[in-house]
Amino acid sequence: MRKTYILSILLILVSALSAQTPRDDIRKNVRCSASNYFAYPGPTQHRLTPPPAGMKPFYISHYGRHGSRYHNRPSIYDAPWKVLAHADSLGKLTPLGHDVTERLDRIRHDAENHWGELTTLGAEQHQQIITRMYERFPEVFADSADIHARSTTVVRCIMSMEYALQRLTVLNPRLRIHHHATHRDMDHLNQQDRRLFSMKMDSTSKRLYQAFAHKYQDCERLMTTLFSDTAYLHHEVDANDLNLWLFKVACNIQSTDLRRDVTLYDLYTDDELFRYWRMDNAWWYVAFAGCTVNGSQQPYTQRNLLRHLISEAERHIAMPGPSAQLRYGHETVVLPLACLLDINGYGLETDDLESLDKRGWANYRIFPMASNIQLIFYRSDGSQQQKKKGKQTDRKATAGDAGEEILLKVLLNENEATLPLKAVEGPYYRWSDFKDYYLEKLDRYEQHLSNHEKK
Repeated sequence: MRKTYILSILLILVSALSAQTPRDDIRKNVRCSASNYFAYPGPTQHRLTPPPAGMKPFYISHYGRHGSRYHNRPSIYDAPWKVLAHADSLGKLTPLGHDVTERLDRIRHDAENHWGELTTLGAEQHQQIITRMYERFPEVFADSADIHARSTTVVRCIMSMEYALQRLTVLNPRLRIHHHATHRDMDHLNQQDRRLFSMKMDSTSKRLYQAFAHKYQDCERLMTTLFSDTAYLHHEVDANDLNLWLFKVACNIQSTDLRRDVTLYDLYTDDELFRYWRMDNAWWYVAFAGCTVNGSQQPYTQRNLLRHLISEAERHIAMPGPSAQLRYGHETVVLPLACLLDINGYGLETDDLESLDKRGWANYRIFPMASNIQLIFYRSDGSQQQKKKGKQTDRKATAGDAGEEILLKVLLNENEATLPLKAVEGPYYRWSDFKDYYLEKLDRYEQHLSNHEKK
């Protein structure tokens, strides 16, 4: 009883810390304002809840975003620099404006011909994540366990996978590692759904978002600190576009080697950083989450992945010995998958964009660079040994059989998270409940889709 009480108190404390508002987060750490450019902060929960007595981890199912990267288009760096450099040539900038132009020039030259590539920090993030996974769940990586790694065909994702696997081979050279990046896996690693894509920012959704963003995009104060000629500013410069590009560059410096020497965050007040983050947060919510205006359907872009996670878990549960599946892809998968699973309530469905931050829907908590979702599977130590001896080789050994209970917990960015299911104990859920709940959810959507197509 005392142990359970202590664990409950620890969970309450962790929940209290995570209840800190986005405004507080950004005030304490301006990098949080970067949304999807937020460099992976590492887990805030350093001690995980022990599993129920006698249960041991034996399988990990993982999906992770690539690590920190450069912006994927040169125009993001060049656009603000060109506007300011031209104004500087005409003598239209303040000393600060001139200084910012020089900073931008240094930043764009650092990024030149590295568009979209993994940075040094991005490589380190994945080496650190896999190291913690290995140390937290040593049973899964014991002896010559099978490790299956798959990546999308995008180079930064492949490199993220390879850096993680390099580290694994150092930690345990006996592991049997299988890795690949093929177009054959793209239907679930990065599913493209034209129907849902066309709906995510339809005319109604755009009006909703633009009405919200219009209230927060004022950048007059910043522009007057950069331009000495206000007439030139108002007639020759699209201030909102310039501010958008500047903010994007400012946000992503934290992912590069320049982060120790250069910043653009000093241009913004705390209130401006929060306002611009709210605009970005709302855009990601409308485009990829449960916004009711476009039908709350965007998370179903990851239905193939979720079915794949379930079917592969069934297959690995029936196998003798420990194993892991590591998948590497993009934030446009991690975010809707987290919403589809309704991790930590991120499946929120609303059209009230003003309420998102107040209700705890904060994008940087879901999909920073190197963000990841881990499903950790547990079974009794006795059943694990029995499988190794080959005494259970038929369908009776699979999940849901009355003779064996499989539990799992979910980690979002390496922190224990909640699911919309009844927990067995702490953050642990029955695999049979998980499988039944989400397969039924996916089937309902498929039926809805079928009915829609018949009309």
